[in-house]
Amino acid sequence: MYLYNIIVGIVFSSQIGVGVFGNSCFLCCFGFTLFSSHRSRTMEPILVQLMLTNIIVLFTQGCPLALFHLQKGYFLGNAGCKMVFYLHRVGRGHCICTTCLLSVFQAITISPSHSSLAKFKVRLQKVIRPSCLLCWIFNMIIEMSVPIYMTETKSVNSSHGGGMHLLYCYNERALKELTIFPSLRDILFVGCMIFTSGYMVFSLYRHHQRVHHIHSTCLTPRTFPEVKATQTILLLVSIFVIAYCISCGFTLYKVYVIHSGTWVVDVTTFIALCFPTISPFLLIHRVTQTSKSCCACW
Repeated sequence: MYLYNIIVGIVFSSQIGVGVFGNSCFLCCFGFTLFSSHRSRTMEPILVQLMLTNIIVLFTQGCPLALFHLQKGYFLGNAGCKMVFYLHRVGRGHCICTTCLLSVFQAITISPSHSSLAKFKVRLQKVIRPSCLLCWIFNMIIEMSVPIYMTETKSVNSSHGGGMHLLYCYNERALKELTIFPSLRDILFVGCMIFTSGYMVFSLYRHHQRVHHIHSTCLTPRTFPEVKATQTILLLVSIFVIAYCISCGFTLYKVYVIHSGTWVVDVTTFIALCFPTISPFLLIHRVTQTSKSCCACW
């Protein structure tokens, strides 16, 4: 068991280090691009929000488990447990909302001029920043009840039922109304991601059909970047939805199976942290302007 704790602690520490490094690199590349070109593209504020949220999730969800396994003890205390888990829940909710915003706004961006979504294009730049701010406020409010029902694990009897052990914290209301509103939020935004992703796939297919007879060198300069950006966002949303669904499956297993073992929490957390770890490297690799700016800076 000691060897297991050491291995799991090292795995989480490595995942956090790689994820924080990737998100920090993207933010540095964005800052260099902003100061060198003196302009920002439509989706860049959302991407910055996503990277900041990824760092919050990595620290608040991964670090407690890594330290728990490496130190083999309860180190947060009751107040620390409440604060860290609240920040984790807000960050997780904001990550869902931000990814959904990214998908929705990109679907509006690539919508044909004759579609019903085209009329929103002119307002897109004005509503991005207010939308990000509203997402923060919305998630901070909807998760306000989380600290009330979180407590330090060592102060809870191991036979206590009705909740869920998270190794370093204990959720007393895991099976009750604490999860209703966050679950409705998750279902709504994940469903919206799936719908807009389907719309973007359909739009890309129609675009491919229209330009199939034209040689790639004859395409207009703005067509290829939009298609590439859409493919990147589709890949991001796909990774997020897959990781979210798998993580939810393990979470439900942990909630409803009493003697599920600590490995379920470890696997659930590892899968949940895959998106904030992978997404910055995907964006740095796929977004042409950002990659070129990074190379020029280095």
